[in-house]
Amino acid sequence: MDHFILLGDMGSGEKDQYKVADAIHEKINEINKKDIFVCGLGDNIYEDGCYSLEDEQFKTKFEQPYEKISDNVKFYMVLGNHDYGYNIDLTNNSQVQVDYGILSQKKGMKWVMPSNYYTFKKKNIQFFMMDTNFDFMNESSTEKQYQFLKKEINKSKKPWKILIGHHTLRSVGGNGNAEQLMEKFFQKLLSECDLDLYICGHDHNKQMIQTDIGGKKISLIVCGTGGKKYHKEINYNNVKNDELEFVSSNLGYGLCECSKKEMIVDFFDSENNKEFKYKLSKS
Repeated sequence: MDHFILLGDMGSGEKDQYKVADAIHEKINEINKKDIFVCGLGDNIYEDGCYSLEDEQFKTKFEQPYEKISDNVKFYMVLGNHDYGYNIDLTNNSQVQVDYGILSQKKGMKWVMPSNYYTFKKKNIQFFMMDTNFDFMNESSTEKQYQFLKKEINKSKKPWKILIGHHTLRSVGGNGNAEQLMEKFFQKLLSECDLDLYICGHDHNKQMIQTDIGGKKISLIVCGTGGKKYHKEINYNNVKNDELEFVSSNLGYGLCECSKKEMIVDFFDSENNKEFKYKLSKS
């Protein structure tokens, strides 16, 4: 059985981040699984990412909020739009987080990010961690990521194949459905690959959506409630009537348990109250 936490849009350094961090620490201790890990869903450091490896924000917005959690619990991270930065000169801060991830692993710390996109395997799952910041990519770098994901997904032998990025593909939250570049990327990828689940943050709510993209069924999870409470607007027209299974704007996280045939997703608020339970099954 695989056990993992979903945590997105967390890096505020404010009390909301600490509330969710404490709830996760409590839950990890409660379920007491040595191999539990965290999937970070981007916007790791608000507002503009980090400017160097010596940037204090790595301490104030990551190391200190999660210091109660053992370094044996790895945080597999992806890049959000805020991690690239919003500088007038379009300075790209994303490489600093990759470098920090590499250094973190050398030191036996939590943060894992060997590249801006990568893959890793667990007992029953292969995760494909992607960079959805297509506005910062040229055509060749977009194609390079596409070919990497296509190859790795199609050769995977794991029963569950999970794609993780930051931006929403479908969402009833304020950021809404995917913009054109991302939509095109996903339409193409799903036409050539089989995926069970796409998990993201970006909208600061929790959602469970069952939909199809280009005729392919796919489950979608949004879980961007790790550190900043807003995005309260709900645009139900962004999905079809029967696609939205759950939505909540409360701070919190997701907890997944996955066997070969079944995945259970529990959504919790920052007080560790269970808000929703959803079961996915392999036919």
